[in-house]
Amino acid sequence: MHLQNPLILDHVRLTKFSAVGDGMHIELASPSSADPLLTFREDEQLGLQAVIHLADQDMVFPLAELKRALVMAELEVHKESFFDQQEPND
Repeated sequence: MHLQNPLILDHVRLTKFSAVGDGMHIELASPSSADPLLTFREDEQLGLQAVIHLADQDMVFPLAELKRALVMAELEVHKESFFDQQEPND
């Protein structure tokens, strides 16, 4: 999916905070917004988690899955000109 007019951030704001009854969290947010885009937390049973804050509901998944996606992205994601520079296979 390619968005036509995305908000491009040169950097993000990281904030560490303690949530009562829920331990230490890290939030990732736009520098111009108080609302987090993503929170990292640890659950007693489910371990380290990434929480994506959507408009109508939070989406929670294991931090290991985000790490796996980042590794794959670094290996497989390329801009269009990358493919134009590839040598054809005989």
